[in-house]
Amino acid sequence: MRDMLVNDNTHRLAGATAAIVTTAAFAKTFLPFYLIGSTPIFAATCALGAVLAALSWRPIYDMASRVTDVLLVLAAFYGLVIISFLVHSRPAVPTTHLAGILIFHALFVIFGFSAARALKVVLLTLLGAGAIYSIIIIQYAARFGDLVQKGYLQDIFGVGDPEIFATFHQNIGIVLGVAALAALGLASNRVRQIFAIGALPLVLLFMFHISARGALIALACSLVFLAGAGLWVRSKKLALLAVIAVILAATSASGLSYQRALQSKNIYAETDAISRTVREIQHPSRGLRLAIWTETWHRISSEPGRLLFGRGIGMYPVIEGFGAPDWLLRKTEASKHYPHNVYLEMLYETGITGLLLFSILTLFPLVIALRRWHLFSPVQKSAISMYVFHLVGSEFSGAFAFGYLDQFFFALAVGIIALNRADDVLVPDQILTQEAK
Repeated sequence: MRDMLVNDNTHRLAGATAAIVTTAAFAKTFLPFYLIGSTPIFAATCALGAVLAALSWRPIYDMASRVTDVLLVLAAFYGLVIISFLVHSRPAVPTTHLAGILIFHALFVIFGFSAARALKVVLLTLLGAGAIYSIIIIQYAARFGDLVQKGYLQDIFGVGDPEIFATFHQNIGIVLGVAALAALGLASNRVRQIFAIGALPLVLLFMFHISARGALIALACSLVFLAGAGLWVRSKKLALLAVIAVILAATSASGLSYQRALQSKNIYAETDAISRTVREIQHPSRGLRLAIWTETWHRISSEPGRLLFGRGIGMYPVIEGFGAPDWLLRKTEASKHYPHNVYLEMLYETGITGLLLFSILTLFPLVIALRRWHLFSPVQKSAISMYVFHLVGSEFSGAFAFGYLDQFFFALAVGIIALNRADDVLVPDQILTQEAK
């Protein structure tokens, strides 16, 4: 009886921790919090999440002991980050920038591990966030009509400042994207599966309508990953052929689309995602993604002497003339300027060495997950697909220093692998015990 009570309390603590740390991860992203004070909510949930994680230190430590291979790469990468800052960045960038990276990245890695112990709670929390967004969007559309007018997103959440609410399309896309993936993981019967799958085209179309291009591509890639992983379990050869076919098709389509975009005319009156992209290709204004990527790549390629170890963590805004960045609790104007592609940022600031370590670190969980995909539950598969969602999203809006959501979902994926490896040990032990009896 006592063991049952202990287990029940442990499960409740894991569930409460998962809900709090997931809220902390999305506190600065969930727009309704913006209206009532997202920073106090972020600080409070981080503090409470840290306390709850500390109370569960033993199971988190046990999980970490199952993924020492990942943690070794993690330690090597952040060791390089520290050395890069001390050698290249320290004279120009405040030490708080490095402190912020180490503190908040470590905190949200712990949060991700904690959340992995109660994945269903994580998915329910994210699905709830998506449901709230959907209600607000439907209510606004019923009262005022189209959410996008003259090419700009309207004030759906009642912020009042056009310069702020016009930029919420990507934020909305992120929340709806992870909610859609959560619905797939929670679809435990045929009716729920029909609703979850049926909602996907609606979510994708809505993202296209509001021009949430990064979230749209991230969700599409997540769904392709889910389908590809399922095919991988059945036939590795077919999965590889499918991957090659998708890459070739995507490359060909991208090339043809780019050529047509250069020749397109009369697209200035259109406000959809494709027309906006065409305008950016034809006129890559400073501050837009394509111009930022082009300028960043030009800087990298024009200085081959810095290709191996880069220019130093946090040096991008300094070198580009925006000033020095600071940490999450005191963002400067320079903190708003970054390459908008986390892999490109790693190449710029830490060179090929940092890019290689970062690539191994971020792709390692996916490689391990594919090898164990047949052992995962639908909830676990959904959580892994959310990691893919944020990994792809970081290619369009990623900022290494402030990307704690990426760290959260990275650790969530690694935590799932750790728990799965623990089951490998427990099952043989249980079989031996039964045989002994």
